[in-house]
Amino acid sequence: MKKENYYESLGFVEALIAIIVVGASSIVLMQIAVNTMQSMIQNDTIDKMTQYAVETSEIVQDIANRDKESDENLFPDIDEVFVGRECFVLTGTESEEGNINYSNYEFLKDNEAGFVGYQYGNSSEYKTTGVIQAEDELFRLVCLEYPKESSMEVCSIPSGPTPSDPPASSCFIDYDKDPKYVTAKIIIGQRNSDGTVTKGNQVKDYTYYSVIRL
Repeated sequence: MKKENYYESLGFVEALIAIIVVGASSIVLMQIAVNTMQSMIQNDTIDKMTQYAVETSEIVQDIANRDKESDENLFPDIDEVFVGRECFVLTGTESEEGNINYSNYEFLKDNEAGFVGYQYGNSSEYKTTGVIQAEDELFRLVCLEYPKESSMEVCSIPSGPTPSDPPASSCFIDYDKDPKYVTAKIIIGQRNSDGTVTKGNQVKDYTYYSVIRL
């Protein structure tokens, strides 16, 4: 007599469903963990950028102070800040203890002792020269904007031959060569990022504004 064997498959299906559910839950939990880690890295990077931005504003103010007391040209004047080349990088070294010695820093100059200007956005030029020594994955850039009040239109009206013959006016732009302050736009960015998108371990360029007394 032939015996027929029957197998109960319900337990196997339940186990398979349980494995699928656990696997899907694990993927979700792993994704949450990854997002949390990325957020922590982003927050840490932003904290560093903020620290270096504030530090840079203090360095720039110190350079401006030293420029007033020195015969050497240490700070870019209004006629040394050109359109499209209004940004500058800092050079200097930190002490062995990691403390900031402001007097060690100055704006980068060329071989002819002229300030090297950059255009923000053309990062291939300044990501290397503007690298922060203590954090080689970050760079800093200082863009200077002198106040519009530093220039004004001056007109002179010569006297005409007769009252019925109005004189011609002569106008020219007179620049104030001794402005009292300049706005510093300080950019801190990542060298391995284009600085336009915050995603993953990348963070947008951090921008910090400071008014520098001259």
